[in-house]
Amino acid sequence: MVAIQKSARTERRALPDERPHGRIYSFATAIVAEFLGICGLHRKTVVSSRMFRSPRHRTILLVTLGSFLALRSVPCATAPEPGDLRGVGKVTFPITSVPDVQSDFARGVALLHSFFYEEARRVFTSVAERDPKCAIAQWGIAMTWWHPIWTPPTRDEMRAGKAAIAKAMSMNAGSDRERGFITALNTYYNTPDGSAAAPIGQSCHGPVAPRDRVIAYEKAMRQLRDKHPDDFEVQTFYAFAVLATGYATPNDTSLSKQLEAAGMLEKLWKQDANHPGVVHYLIHAYDYPQLAQRG
Repeated sequence: MVAIQKSARTERRALPDERPHGRIYSFATAIVAEFLGICGLHRKTVVSSRMFRSPRHRTILLVTLGSFLALRSVPCATAPEPGDLRGVGKVTFPITSVPDVQSDFARGVALLHSFFYEEARRVFTSVAERDPKCAIAQWGIAMTWWHPIWTPPTRDEMRAGKAAIAKAMSMNAGSDRERGFITALNTYYNTPDGSAAAPIGQSCHGPVAPRDRVIAYEKAMRQLRDKHPDDFEVQTFYAFAVLATGYATPNDTSLSKQLEAAGMLEKLWKQDANHPGVVHYLIHAYDYPQLAQRG
């Protein structure tokens, strides 16, 4: 009986947070952890209730709580808004449209490169609403319905993508470059599906799109690349088209398309190491056991 009671007392001593001051310290720990999260330091700091047992540490606690309450009383400047570019990178994609939508369109492209498809769609839709004559905005919307190395579009997604690209095709594109982007994507949406018996490629995101559509798109993008050899975005989208063909061709164990895409992306990376598409696509190009060491 004595042993049992002693064990119980030992167990109770092991739970200091059940004491009144322990609960206060636990609450303080949670507050400080949230404060550190706001400051972006939560990954570098381990917060424990034991931090506040000494007078010096309790002083730090009071200062921290004061700062936290001050931050909570005003809108948080670091809270991301829909379509926020800060965590997605920056691209330069000039378009022939009203100047007011240029920066938003570039934001949509950056989101597209990062696979934030729904967010990109909202941005492109906003651009199209503010400039109804902007054909390339409809291209952007259509691009968000196709996920080259994700699962193929559903029937509803394919229908929505086709509608957007058809609208883009019916409009006067602002430049030959913009018309090239639109025409290439139109090729994807209007190429018949290949044989259902063809092997389906896989990515870390799941099965990828039918091969025939992807190959047709790659060929169309190659023509655009040849016309604009110095255009960074054209080169990036073409490299991604080549990579998409590689993913859609699982029987190619040599990974020739992945290596081809990686070669182009490596050169682009030397020009702009912070471009969201180049870095992202390069990761996926090397996302194979036999190529992982290159990543």
